[in-house]
Amino acid sequence: MDGDRLRRFLFALRRTPIPTAPPQHDGYQEALGLNLLATGLRLEHVDRMSEALTLADSTHMARTVSIDINMNALTAEQKWALRTDPGTEEPTSVWLPVSRQSRFDQASFVVRDGAGNVVPRTTQVENGRALIHGLCRAFRMFLTSDRRTEDPKELLHGIRHSYNRSRWLIEATIAAMVTSGRPIVGALPPPPADGGRATDSDSIRDKAAAAVTQLFEPDSPFLRLLDIASSEYLLVVAMPTNKAQVFIRYEAPVIPARSKHVNPRNFLARWVGIRHEFTVRYSTLIPRAVSSYHVTAEVPSEIQVRRYFLTTDVDAPALQSLVADMRAVADSYDNLRTIAPKLLELELQGIASRLAEFGRRRQTDLESFRAYIEERYATFSSRPPRFPARPAAIQNGDTGLVLEQPIVTRLERFANLYEADYFRKLADGLLPREALLRLASELEETQVDQDVHVDNDPRENAGHAQWQRRPFGADPDSIEPVTSTVYMALVDDPPSLASNVAKLLLAVLILVVGFGVVMEPDFFSGVPVLSEFGAWFQPRIEDGGPISSADAIVTMLLLVPGLLLSRLEIPSNKTVLGQLRLFPRYVAYTSVMIAGALALLVASGRAGSLDKPFLYAMLALLMLFLLVGLDGTGKAMKRRRRVPVNKVSPIWLVQEIRRRPVRRWKRCRAEFSTLGTDDA
Repeated sequence: MDGDRLRRFLFALRRTPIPTAPPQHDGYQEALGLNLLATGLRLEHVDRMSEALTLADSTHMARTVSIDINMNALTAEQKWALRTDPGTEEPTSVWLPVSRQSRFDQASFVVRDGAGNVVPRTTQVENGRALIHGLCRAFRMFLTSDRRTEDPKELLHGIRHSYNRSRWLIEATIAAMVTSGRPIVGALPPPPADGGRATDSDSIRDKAAAAVTQLFEPDSPFLRLLDIASSEYLLVVAMPTNKAQVFIRYEAPVIPARSKHVNPRNFLARWVGIRHEFTVRYSTLIPRAVSSYHVTAEVPSEIQVRRYFLTTDVDAPALQSLVADMRAVADSYDNLRTIAPKLLELELQGIASRLAEFGRRRQTDLESFRAYIEERYATFSSRPPRFPARPAAIQNGDTGLVLEQPIVTRLERFANLYEADYFRKLADGLLPREALLRLASELEETQVDQDVHVDNDPRENAGHAQWQRRPFGADPDSIEPVTSTVYMALVDDPPSLASNVAKLLLAVLILVVGFGVVMEPDFFSGVPVLSEFGAWFQPRIEDGGPISSADAIVTMLLLVPGLLLSRLEIPSNKTVLGQLRLFPRYVAYTSVMIAGALALLVASGRAGSLDKPFLYAMLALLMLFLLVGLDGTGKAMKRRRRVPVNKVSPIWLVQEIRRRPVRRWKRCRAEFSTLGTDDA
């Protein structure tokens, strides 16, 4: 990822026209751009963020975002740099970034305050101008602060003092990336042929590319800022400085689904597949400094929310730091044990305290998820769900980390023992080198850095989850935002279209059997009830001629199923409810087609030749009954599923609930993201 940023910058540098004049400098725009990047990256002034999600249809999601802003989080210097009027001496309002938006799926929207008044905001052209000046200023600061610029023999010295066009080209490349967006790396123009003389432009580009490579490492913070500015838009609004707290709300642009299931090339999978539930994944970014985040989803009253929970990677920096320390201690374990055993003990105690904290956090999340599943089970069954039993007591000398149990169970037991002061001498073999390496890899593989927050909305057609920032003790001061993912499983539980379709099938079957008994009584001879009914109610039939009551029978076979079908509520297949009711829709249509085909055969048939049409019609309807029954069984099985085997669910959670390996991880039916890339 870090190498891709440098590669994209070098590619854009090769494609950007070489300027012939120096770029213009503006002190106000430079200060504004740098402060917009600083405040937009951290968003420390955002106290609370709430999102209300609405599925416009099965492939589009609408969002309403509410933000509480703390103006006291800005310093006096920041307010001066972010002032809306560059000519004022005392700023009364400032330009403040309140959100980062992907450059994909953008549309015009209006920001309003708590009173409903429209809040002024900058255009993306104005934002881009300020960001270009700020990033160019940052580049010159990086260049000036490098000691190699003081040595006349170094290339960076020439870039700063004499190779002006190469320096201008770097700044023009920054402007091109901010204006046009992050480039897609492709093929470059071919180099000069053998024997050909390189042009001056090649020399200028080569010097600029070499200077960028020397000045910026692949993980340089400057490249990170440039990557954000070229792939995202900042939503910048004017905020008054005389208020400590400000509330704003806006309707975010509609997001299209990015799942492969909505790809037009997968037409058969989209329209023929049986959908017992419609699963939705929504990914977005939360400012790490935000104190609280609420996400709510509401669906039509005909749809029920079966599962709803939120996962975040808020503990990712803490886990990365812990894993790095564990591997570093493991690499020098023997030397430390020989030379500095007390230092080894201190390092192991620090690792143990963080392992215990992870165990407590994930065990709390696991208990809340189990309670949520028990609450959901109580809505349809009197029997509680079964969860794996807790392990037996640990023997003396065991840390709890070597059990044949999932990772959270072991970490929770280790935390209990650590709090009870069982581990006073970890360097005496309780936490050896091999255990550190194995545990470090397992922590990364099982996604222990991801927490879980379950639904706390009692309504059946809505879901709500709340996330609160929890400091991790010595958590590194990361500025990266938190990636949050919402999982929703939407269903059409009884009373549903499937139950009404079953009644339609029963009515059509009774109609077909009744006419079969009347028209072909000999076919049902020996069948209890039906044979007596056929002998008693046999119509008059002319010798060798058509059935005298054929017109009435054809009318009934065509009219009755059609009337029953018209009474069913069959929504459009573009809606979520239409996707859930796709299979019952096909069953209802097929039953009417069977009745229509039978009516055609009755109209053109003769006496004694309708036994096979009636037989095939009854077998087809019975087959549809069987399919409806299997569909109901599948729904019941999914209703009792304790944890979704989905890429949204953290691996540690699936291991704790299932206790058996997962053969295939599934994807959601509709996947939405505001991250700018299809990483779902």
